[in-house]
Parts: sequence; structure tokens; C-alpha cells
Amino acid sequence: MNVEPQSKGLIEIRDLGVVFGCNGGTIEAVKSVSLTVKPGEFVSLIGPSGCGKSTLLNIVAGFVKPSSGTVKVDGMPVIGPSANRGVVFQQYSLFPWLKVRENVEFGLRMQGMPSGQRETTARTLLGLAGLLAFENHYPDQLSGGMKQRVGIVRALATSPQVLLMDEPFGALDEQTRIVLQQEVLRLWSEHRRTVVFVTHSLDEAITLSDRIVVLSARPGRVRAEIPVDIP
Repeated sequence: MNVEPQSKGLIEIRDLGVVFGCNGGTIEAVKSVSLTVKPGEFVSLIGPSGCGKSTLLNIVAGFVKPSSGTVKVDGMPVIGPSANRGVVFQQYSLFPWLKVRENVEFGLRMQGMPSGQRETTARTLLGLAGLLAFENHYPDQLSGGMKQRVGIVRALATSPQVLLMDEPFGALDEQTRIVLQQEVLRLWSEHRRTVVFVTHSLDEAITLSDRIVVLSARPGRVRAEIPVDIP
């Protein structure tokens, strides 16, 4: 996929290390990871279970602090969560008491956007995702694939420079997974955000990515960076 990159969304990871305490001891989850993700690039992280893929994603998101090394987005150190870094989890993270459009508007409301502008933004994105007809439904009235699609739209609503996706299709059936892969590619081409995508599936990584980063078994290190050149 050759998409014109954006000017923002540069991720720079340098000599990153993560050590967790466990039962009086320690576990080294990630060791000496250095990685650059260019603005507008779609990069997938793959590797064996427990290799630190999700940990690395959570550090970029600002949810976990590294034990050593640095992470910067657009030259600024990551010191906590930010609206400039949207996150989509494997488990549906929608608020069950809010309707679909209200879920999408939530981050915009936290940013202080006026209600009319929030509604316009949310309805535009829901339309792009084929979900406008469900804007007044509650999450428990949607299928799993639709819930995840709402989660993706909600993450995009605040116009983040970086979109972080942690196995977002892992709980879905194969047919729904394929549909959402194509939906993500379409939305990415529309908005062209930097994407870091965690997956166990090499096929999925090849389908979606500009580049695949392969991590070793724990402690996770970068074993290879493989460009994906699909005509």
C-alpha cells in the first residue's frame, strides 16, 4: 500500500526496556528495543505469545512506563495517555450505557467540542463506517464486528496522529475479521494516521501493513523488520 504519509505521527523508540515485578522476582518483558515508525505508516508487530507486543503498544499509548529507554511521538516524550494517540483494544471497550453516537462523541465531549460539531463529526465517521443507521442503538444491540467498528470510529473521532490497535479482531470469526480488515484499510486510506497494529496472524500483518516488525520470544527484541510491497 503506497499512501502519501502525513507530516505528524512520528514514533521514535530508543533502547526500550521493561521489567515487571512478579512473585518477589522480576520478569524482563522487553529488552533493548529501538524502532522508528514514520508518519502515516502502517506497522504490524508480530511474535510469540508473551514477547511484549502488547506491552510495547501500551508504552506508546502511555499506559505503561518503561524501565529504561525513551519513547517520543513527534519529538515529545510519552509521559501518559493523550488524545493524539487513539487506542483500540481486543475486548470491546464501549460504554454500555451510551448509545453508539454518544460513544463516538465521548472523547470529543472531553475535549470540549460544542454539541453540534460533535454530532456532525460522529455522524460523518459513522457514515464512513456504514454504521449511521445504528447511531441510536446501544452496544448490546450490535454484533461483535459492529461493536469493534464503533470502537475504531471512536478512536478516530478525536483525530489522533497515531492509532494503536491491540489484536482488535482476535475475538471475531474469520469472515467478520476479513470484512473489518478491509474496513480498517479503507478508513486508514481516508485518514492516513500512523498505525501500530498488534497481531498473532502473519496473514493479517501482510494484508494490512507497510512493514512488519518481528519480535523475539521474551524478553522481546526486534528480530526483523520486513517491508510489505503489495502491488
